[in-house]
Order: sequence, then structure tokens, then C-alpha cells
Amino acid sequence: MPAFVIFLAALMQAITGFGLVIIAAPLLMIFYDPKLTVLIMFVVAMCTNIVQLPFVFREARTRVVAVIIIGYMLAQPPGLLIYHHFSSIQLKILVGSVIFISLLAMQFSHYHFRQCQRNDILTGFLSGLSGVTTGMAGPPLIMYFAYADFTPQQLRGTSVLFFFVSGFISISFFIANGIDFTPAVYESVYMIPALVLGILLGQKLLKHVSPRLFRRLIFCMLYFVCLYTFYSVLAS
Repeated sequence: MPAFVIFLAALMQAITGFGLVIIAAPLLMIFYDPKLTVLIMFVVAMCTNIVQLPFVFREARTRVVAVIIIGYMLAQPPGLLIYHHFSSIQLKILVGSVIFISLLAMQFSHYHFRQCQRNDILTGFLSGLSGVTTGMAGPPLIMYFAYADFTPQQLRGTSVLFFFVSGFISISFFIANGIDFTPAVYESVYMIPALVLGILLGQKLLKHVSPRLFRRLIFCMLYFVCLYTFYSVLAS
């Protein structure tokens, strides 16, 4: 069943451009402990970025990524502190809250964030805090880049490069602080075939399926997962 979740998330990412992690993380928390899910998401996302990066690197805005990464690195210590001291239930609530707020912001907010060095660093810090604690570095970046002066190719390349570098930093930081990735790697191995299959099928369906329809389906699914997460916490 977790492999099917990864397949579905990869399929929808290939069609809509939404992040793999923001779709898969809340669903995988139904099957795994939240703290293990965070580590699994880093491993799976890194595999995805390694495959994609050679194809999109030329379009990436490397200077923008370099500045954002500064903020991302500054967020590692406080993010790890939250990861260590939050219980699994508190982490579930945090993940559900991050996704819920992000969904509302992406759907109803039309505020344009001015792209500048200060905002680059702030976005990196928020992404780092969200990434280390929940495995989802994407929401702050998506909202910041939503109205950036990027072509679709530059947006994709810049995002993939950022997630590759930030993922490498976070995994290294976790390992340096004694976090064992062995269980996450073991679980991720079984998900890689589903990941590849989902991306390949999504690329083939891209011309035949409305991205707008899939985005609506994703929003409905994630709202349901958020509500289910809050319900499961209250029920326990």
C-alpha cells in the first residue's frame, strides 16, 4: 500500500507539477510513524531529484538557489531541535497544519512576494524549518515562486536544483547528529519501482489529462488527509 501512495504521488506530480512530498507525506503517515515518514520522504525525494537534475540543470537559476540555501542552512539547528523534542502525535499535527495552511494560501492568496535577496533567505529559512520538521520543504518555495519572473522550464530547473541541494544538506545534518537512516532506506527501496512507474505513466498521460482537474483532485485528497489526521489525533 505505501508503494501505491508513492505511485499516485509520482503520477500526479508528473501531470500537475505539484511536489511529490506534499502529496505522499500525509498519506504515508497512515502507515508509518511520522518521524520515520520524514526520513523516508528525504530518501525518496533525493532519488527523484537525482533522476531529474541532469535534464533540467541548464535551466536552473543557480544564483537564486545559492541565496535561498543560505536561509535553509540557518534553519537546520532549530528544525532538528523541533524534530527531536516533538512527539509523533505533535509531529502529525504539525504536518497536517503545514499542509492545511499551504493549501489555503495556494488557493486563496493572491499576494505577490517580491523577489529579492532578503526574501530569498527568508524563504530558504522557512523551507528549511518545514523540511527538517515535516519532510516538506516545498510549500514556502511554491508560494514564493508562484509569481516569480521564471519561465516554466526555469521554475522546474530551479526547484529541482534547490530540492537536490537542500535534501543533501538535511540528510547530512541528520546523519551528523546521530539520526539512523537505515530503516528509511530499507523502506524506500520497495517504493522506487512505483516511483519510476508513476513518473513514466504521468509523462505519457500528460497530453491527455487536464492538469486543472488533477489539481482539484489533489486539493480534495489533501484536505481529506488533513481532516483525517486531525481526527486520528483527537481519537487517540
